[in-house]
Amino acid sequence: MIYMVEMDFRNAEREYDWHTWYLAHVTTLITKVPGFRATQRFRGLTPMPAPWMAIHDVVSPEIFESKEYMAVGGPTSTGEWQHQHTNWTRNAYAGIDGTQDVPLDAHLIVADAGAKVPTLHASNMTWLENVGLDRTTGGRGIAIIPAGKLTANLFHTPNVRVYKPITPRIGE
Repeated sequence: MIYMVEMDFRNAEREYDWHTWYLAHVTTLITKVPGFRATQRFRGLTPMPAPWMAIHDVVSPEIFESKEYMAVGGPTSTGEWQHQHTNWTRNAYAGIDGTQDVPLDAHLIVADAGAKVPTLHASNMTWLENVGLDRTTGGRGIAIIPAGKLTANLFHTPNVRVYKPITPRIGE
């Protein structure tokens, strides 16, 4: 299952500190919350209201009700950063058992349900069903685009976002 967190953060003066904090935060989630298996962070390359994204590999939506998660995760766990996050959404998706590492020289495309993904990339999409949290989308499709295979038409396809990894996959 995938737990996808999207947000905007526009404080350039504090961006380094925020990334440092976020890395420590996800490490805490992976080490302290049973069933929180891995994470990878991304920066959007196409215009979008929430250009920062983290994709977490979790065992089930029940994890978000656990005492371990409640102690270190969720909106109240972000401390001083909470008021600097805008357009923040959290969604849980079923459809694959876990996340894959998106190599740092590759890209990830994320398409909203119903998006007309260009034919070249459509066959690589894995479609997911939204099963919890904010439920801001009905579903999403994701695909890893290997280095050198990104096409310009993805940048102009409605409801399709292009992301670049900013960290390797951390965890299992």
